[in-house]
Amino acid sequence: MEAPRVPREPHSPAPEIPEEQRERRPRRRCGGRAVGPQSVGRQVRAADSGLRTPRLPCAGPARLAPRTEEAQEEAVFREVVRFTPDPLPVRYYDKDTTKPISFYLSSLEELLAWTPGAEDGFSVALVPVQDRQPPLSSGRPRTLLCHDMMGGYLDDRFIQGSAAESPYTFYHWQYIDIFVYFSHHLVTVPPVGWTNAAHRHGVRVLGTFITEWKEGGQLCEAFLAGDDRSFQAVADRLVLLAQFLHFDGWLINIENSLSPAAVRNTPRFLWYLTTQLHQQVPGGLVLWYDSVVSSGQLRWQDELNEQNRVFFDCCDGIFTNYNWGEEHLVRMRGPAGRRRADVYVGVDVFARGNVVGGRFDTNKSLELIRQHEFSVALFAPGWVYECLEKTEFFQNQDKFWSLLTRYLPTHSICSLPFVTSFCLGMGTRRVCYGQEEAVGPWYHLGAQEPQPLFGEHRLEGPGQGWVRTHSCLADAWNGGSSLLIRGTIPPEVGHVAVRLFSLQVPLPPKLFLSLVYKLEGTSEVRVALELTTGDAGSCYIRSISELNETSSRHRPRPLRVPPTKLARWAARCGQQLGGGWVQRCYELSLSSCFLQDLFVSFSRAPGSREGEDFVCRLGEIQVVDADSLLSPLPQVQALSVSRVGWQRAAPEGAGPPAGLRLSCTLHWSYPLPHARCFRIHCRPGTGGGPPGTGPPGPEKPTLLGLAFANQYRVVDLAVAEARPGQDGRVEFLVEPVPREGFLVPQAEWGRAALLYSVPGT
Repeated sequence: MEAPRVPREPHSPAPEIPEEQRERRPRRRCGGRAVGPQSVGRQVRAADSGLRTPRLPCAGPARLAPRTEEAQEEAVFREVVRFTPDPLPVRYYDKDTTKPISFYLSSLEELLAWTPGAEDGFSVALVPVQDRQPPLSSGRPRTLLCHDMMGGYLDDRFIQGSAAESPYTFYHWQYIDIFVYFSHHLVTVPPVGWTNAAHRHGVRVLGTFITEWKEGGQLCEAFLAGDDRSFQAVADRLVLLAQFLHFDGWLINIENSLSPAAVRNTPRFLWYLTTQLHQQVPGGLVLWYDSVVSSGQLRWQDELNEQNRVFFDCCDGIFTNYNWGEEHLVRMRGPAGRRRADVYVGVDVFARGNVVGGRFDTNKSLELIRQHEFSVALFAPGWVYECLEKTEFFQNQDKFWSLLTRYLPTHSICSLPFVTSFCLGMGTRRVCYGQEEAVGPWYHLGAQEPQPLFGEHRLEGPGQGWVRTHSCLADAWNGGSSLLIRGTIPPEVGHVAVRLFSLQVPLPPKLFLSLVYKLEGTSEVRVALELTTGDAGSCYIRSISELNETSSRHRPRPLRVPPTKLARWAARCGQQLGGGWVQRCYELSLSSCFLQDLFVSFSRAPGSREGEDFVCRLGEIQVVDADSLLSPLPQVQALSVSRVGWQRAAPEGAGPPAGLRLSCTLHWSYPLPHARCFRIHCRPGTGGGPPGTGPPGPEKPTLLGLAFANQYRVVDLAVAEARPGQDGRVEFLVEPVPREGFLVPQAEWGRAALLYSVPGT
């Protein structure tokens, strides 16, 4: 019998959680009645006429100065340079680089002693789970991805990114419902970069609580064999971790035998953990791994049955072991009852043991699982990275997921603004709105932006038209990559289109859209956005409307003189930009509609009758509620500098004398629901910058990195030594990046200066 569900109430953070770290963006529900496959949405094509507006110029204890009307005043901090060691807590900082890292807990003592502190602020996810359709509660079979790679906490552990040259990344998020970060530490806390990336795509993120071997049995005896207070204390800390760090729950994996007393309390532990998590974390989940049975023995069942159902009944679902056959699936239909979608049938992509299919035959397992209407748990799909050539990673990853797509239903995002530059969270250089900022490899999962549907799309009917999409690191508009689209328009048709995103969004009265693209070579095809819309009563549809020539089309209108925030958003509209990029902006006014799908179409020039090949890069797509561009932009406030440390920089060969290396922590205040991220810059003053280079000009602050919280750790910044009797100076600037995706003038960035001197001056 299914255990009753506890109502999930609004998030009520514990009192000890700082206000700025527990802000969550309000959620918009996108309900609606289901309609049949016969429903046909309306198509909206954004024509070439669009917004054209003039480009605007881009402009210890804190001692904070008031802000003027025109610009932020600068807070000033003073430090005397001292080389006294000030060790950082090893849990939160890499011992080699001192950069902030994601953490795990290795013992019950560590777990029970953990309370939220300032260092934990680096690991708080900025991005809440985006609303989606269908919701997880819809009963549709789900897809869980369990990420297990070489022990975990690799390059992804660096919260502020790293210079990894060939890192693993994942970008087929529209097929995934739940992401589990797995390692063999007792408490595996998901690295915050994964949480932010998954949440942008409406995907829930779970950590792992695992006990193993003899040591695991002793640990379970310590907290499960006693009275209720022991297991409740463990559950309360697991809930607080998820609540404070803004991830969504836990996979519980007990892979050791349990004593009679411990196994009696295990269902009660699960029930208490699930109940408390549902109350404190909206949409939270607790899943049980198929390992221990009701007798306390460690016996993997490879199915849900009467020996492990007691655990299933006390939480949100079960993740089965991998050595099942079709007979297991048949037997599970009875015990699962109405909760078939809560049974996640395990598929080991490495194909270890007696499995139906793994590796590039994983589709064989999925075919059987879906025939019986169960959910699937894909374990270690990073096989394509670990075991195949790194130089062919993207081709192999696309091949792997293309073989599974027929068994992986997609989900839709249900909130605005929708903005993406297609950045994978990695690159060989950094680009900001077409301007190259830095050259060299970088990896920052938190910087990954919403990813489209990938693959090849062939036209039905006459001709041989096709369109193929894939990510490309060779060029970018904003970030480190763009979306490369290749295709052929056959002579028999006038245009081809590719669906990039499924968006079930209730349309506001007025919508602004933007497309940044670049055509390669001499192709003269025309590029346009196309949308499909549905009536307000048809948010959730079971099939996506096809483009057709009878759909009603809506032509956008040029915009009159816009308010300041809108003018910034539209500053580049209609212009030929550097590097061959073009930006088109559009305005749509529709009522009683839902935005369903987002396409990009390619059409031949008027009068042309020949087939045409084309190559196009997409740099950015924006879909923004016009009202959101009318509200005032928040300001970065109370920027402070703390936790300052100094080291002498080693001289390099016969070059100029060595300077200093500065490390410090920046904190500021900003309403996080309004932020896409923060870009952190520095501007050295007297003799600043790398030794011998001289200070950069005042208009050219140096980008240090990205932050996805109201704090950032500056590590080993090269500055010049202060001369006796004279202050050295370095200025830090925090640039907010609004969710709507536009540049904020430099005069409105947060600013703080650090003045430093040698002892005795």
